[in-house]
Amino acid sequence: MLAQREKVSLNPGESFACREFRTPRFLSPLHFHPECELTLIEASHGLRFVGDSIERFEPGDLVLLGPNLPHYWNNPPEWQGVAHSIVVQFKPDWLGPPGRTAPEFAGVARLLRRAERGLCFAGRPAEDAAARMRRLPALEALPRLLLLLETLHDLGEAEAGRPLASVGHAPVFSVADQGRLAKVLDYIDRNAAGVVRQTEAARRAGLSPAAFSRYFRRKLGHTFEEFVNEVRVGRICRALVDQPERTVAEIAFAAGYNNLANFNRQFRRRTGLPPRQYRQKHQLG
Repeated sequence: MLAQREKVSLNPGESFACREFRTPRFLSPLHFHPECELTLIEASHGLRFVGDSIERFEPGDLVLLGPNLPHYWNNPPEWQGVAHSIVVQFKPDWLGPPGRTAPEFAGVARLLRRAERGLCFAGRPAEDAAARMRRLPALEALPRLLLLLETLHDLGEAEAGRPLASVGHAPVFSVADQGRLAKVLDYIDRNAAGVVRQTEAARRAGLSPAAFSRYFRRKLGHTFEEFVNEVRVGRICRALVDQPERTVAEIAFAAGYNNLANFNRQFRRRTGLPPRQYRQKHQLG
């Protein structure tokens, strides 16, 4: 399942987007955007996908997502009712360029840095933030802005939030790296189900194999081989849940593994569970 880039539109006079959605089920596919996102689930249940994290969600689910972090909420096939959410989206430099934000926003800035991997909130901080978010859609202009700042400030001061995606999955590279890494990540994305060669990735990055190996590990926190396995296992995790009619072996072979023993070892190392147990644990219902 490839993530689609979403274009976030702002209304005239807005510095951030605040939308309330009521639909029969959540309709957005796996997607990403350069904006940060704060999402509150008011009604429905299912599975929440953030990077390589897959967890159940229920009403009251509150997450903050950093820029370019793939995500979507998936209702089970038998879901009947209303999928209701409140979504706030804003650019990462909304409070000012990095290093130049007002001192009063320091806690919010730290919160947004922590959100690169996605944060899930629970307990009193989540309840207080949810109560404020419910007021946002009815407000306009300055009152809405101030209430959002208050919400983010309190979440930051509480140092709340449990990271979702793994460290290696989070997009932590700078703008200067994006062109080079985009070519490499596109190559991996297109070929992960087949043969992926580090020498070819190095060529696309314009680096020698040795320099590329050091560069890749420094930027993404994994060796090239480890990262390719992360991509494959991440796809398999989704397929195990999204495609219950397929066997584990079929999914593993389709994802690029030609040795089931190696696949089971890699999968268990990254998820802590064998594939069949992972599927049972995350089965929609």
